[in-house]
Amino acid sequence: MTQPDDENKTVKLVVFLSDDERTQFKICCAKHKTSMSQQARELILNWIKKQA
Repeated sequence: MTQPDDENKTVKLVVFLSDDERTQFKICCAKHKTSMSQQARELILNWIKKQA
């Protein structure tokens, strides 16, 4: 079963962090060999699953 193109579309999300918070997040992501975007997405999706 395929999904319509609209359901596969990605959008940009802006998150405001202090310089220190961003640096810490970037370092943690690098240690885990993942991008900040990938990690943020995973965190958000896991949070959504917990809300159901």
